[in-house]
Amino acid sequence: MDLGDARAVGPDPAWTKPAYQQRSRLQRDRLLKAGERVFAEKGFWQAHVADIAKRAGCSVGSFYRRFQDKDAFFLSLQADMAAHGEVNIARFFDDPACDMDPLIEVFTRLVRNTARTMRGIEGYYRALFELSLRGHDVWPPMRRIEILEAARLVDLLKRRNVAPTNTSLNDRAHLAIRMMHSQIISAMLHGPGPFSCDDPRMHEELALMLHRYLGLNYGDAKT
Repeated sequence: MDLGDARAVGPDPAWTKPAYQQRSRLQRDRLLKAGERVFAEKGFWQAHVADIAKRAGCSVGSFYRRFQDKDAFFLSLQADMAAHGEVNIARFFDDPACDMDPLIEVFTRLVRNTARTMRGIEGYYRALFELSLRGHDVWPPMRRIEILEAARLVDLLKRRNVAPTNTSLNDRAHLAIRMMHSQIISAMLHGPGPFSCDDPRMHEELALMLHRYLGLNYGDAKT
């Protein structure tokens, strides 16, 4: 199976076998969670289907009744992560606090929430990098998440009447979101530099980076 065919879709993409019963869906979810943890411990290439099945508390046969192979399993995991990412982004920007709190607090909260979410699926990111280094094009779903998050960020600035009159604002927002994600992933996978991804100082610094790079006035960040 070509891992370059990854798509950010719903819970039952074409490369998985449909789960019609609630019990089957619960088993699917257990396998996905188990796979993320196994990838964190062993990496993608050293992880075996038997390891994933054992961690999920089910048989290897149960795994293959749900997924065609380990590649198909990873694509399903990726689709699941992308779907959760879209939900989290919508939940964050739809929170009325985004329209009322000082922007610097909103940005800091965005960074903190992103870091916490990424930290919770560290194994998934480790697997992404492993596959990418071996030539698999596994990043498009994550790029779509970046574009969605950047669009919601621009929309927030416009709602609050602080968006710079800059034709490149959308591109700047996309790059700013990518820089934020990259710094968090780097700290998570490669160690502090200088802050760990859980360090509040990192969240504050990245929040400052966001508002400065987007061309906001310093006073706008405080209101």
